[in-house]
Amino acid sequence: MGRGRSGPVRGGWGQPQVGEDRAHDTGVVHGGDETQATATARAGHHVYLGAANEIVEADFFRFIHARGSLDALARAYPSPRTKDEVPTRFYLASNLSMRPHGVHSFHAYPYVVRCGGMQHVFGPTVAHKATHPDTGDVTLSCAGFNAKNDYQRQTPCDQDVLRKFAKDTDAELLTRWFNRDVPRLLKQHHAFDREGLFIGDASYVFVPDNAKYERAVRLLFDAHGHPVEADELARMAPAAAATCAFRRCDTLVSLLHTDRQRRFCLRVAMQLVPGNENECPILYDLVDQFVADVGADVIKRLLLDRGFLDGGKIARCKRAHGIDILIPLRTNMDVYQDALGLLPELRFRAYTAPTREPVDAPR
Repeated sequence: MGRGRSGPVRGGWGQPQVGEDRAHDTGVVHGGDETQATATARAGHHVYLGAANEIVEADFFRFIHARGSLDALARAYPSPRTKDEVPTRFYLASNLSMRPHGVHSFHAYPYVVRCGGMQHVFGPTVAHKATHPDTGDVTLSCAGFNAKNDYQRQTPCDQDVLRKFAKDTDAELLTRWFNRDVPRLLKQHHAFDREGLFIGDASYVFVPDNAKYERAVRLLFDAHGHPVEADELARMAPAAAATCAFRRCDTLVSLLHTDRQRRFCLRVAMQLVPGNENECPILYDLVDQFVADVGADVIKRLLLDRGFLDGGKIARCKRAHGIDILIPLRTNMDVYQDALGLLPELRFRAYTAPTREPVDAPR
């Protein structure tokens, strides 16, 4: 799916029209016509390419709408509006619609809403496709949610309405909603695997070097994105030290759910903190809060790396919540030496995959 030559700007969007379906004029290609899509792309007519399939996206929204999931999330969402000009459920659906297309900026919303399948869910009163009787152009006609506009709508709501809605939402309340109400809904619909495998993770989130990112801090990183301490930098070779640079970052601490076959990975709790903040106590706080909000029978095994080693916290997870922690040990720890002492005398060697001589074909 794509869009060709830019049409006139209407309604103050600051975006070109993208409703037409004439491939020779606009580059919009439906139905999997790869030859036509490739030729249009090589001619340079595309200004937007979407990776999502319209039918799959429409099925997804029909499913969550029929289950009442969208309305349930909207009721719990910490809306910043006392009067909703645009329903909260539509704001959430618009956000979800942009993710399969791989876009996060609301400026791409006018393109996405035409190519995606979200408009099929809310009925023709919100949005429907209309064919021009003279030209045969197919455009999206929207009634909107109020009568404040005196021109024909090309999208159910303006992208700036969605942007301001997101900007005005309190970040702490939004995080609390995601960590509490979303996993509760997932549990209600039996989305958690019975084996209860969860992963604790902390990752750096790099942002532009702009002081307006108030909580982000500048840290020194090597060429591979690993943090470098001052004493470590002094021991590095000059060539390696020259590749280190200061980067502004946050730390995203996440609680993830998966299964043994790794068929999916759900982020069920998260906290964004400055990049130099210790992630260990934050993760265990997320675990405690998750158990209090969702239940003690969901997390059964928690996989962690050595950055989350904390004897007291690990013991609390086992005694208070019945959670088994799987975590590697450091070689300088007493418990590691005790484990080696309990083993018989062994010799460790590097593992090499077995080789097999080729078998002659039978005569």
